[in-house]
Amino acid sequence: MKIPGGFDALFRQVTPLFLLLVLGVVVFEPWLPVPAWLSSSLGANLVLRACVAALALYVLVLWGESIRLHTVLTGVLHAFRQYEGDRSGKESGAARHPKARLEAAKLLIAALKSDEAEIRETSRHNLTRLAGKDLGNDPAAWQKWLADQERVAPN
Repeated sequence: MKIPGGFDALFRQVTPLFLLLVLGVVVFEPWLPVPAWLSSSLGANLVLRACVAALALYVLVLWGESIRLHTVLTGVLHAFRQYEGDRSGKESGAARHPKARLEAAKLLIAALKSDEAEIRETSRHNLTRLAGKDLGNDPAAWQKWLADQERVAPN
């Protein structure tokens, strides 16, 4: 099953709902129908402990996501810093690190869909620098270029 917008979009949409659910459970805990045998075997604060455990797990997931995003953004910045080698005629850092270049392109293509014209313009400019050609403002054209690059990129 493919998630529209990917896991990241789903995660952003579910986060407020999850937090509201936890808040509701904590606030309305005295009126929740917790079976007596469950309460007697796991303690009177069962609901509160379950909510704390759920929040702790969610914080760990958010921490992991922040590490992933940090890695991606560091790779993007690294690809742009090494891009300067292209201008000097030497082999570029982007050529030595094609994965970082492709990650940078993915973020820039996503930014082409922004509502702000300045972000779209800057993204197009940087995509043109990475690709060595200008494919315009259409994200679909850039997605096609990216798919072609991913097919030929070494793993």
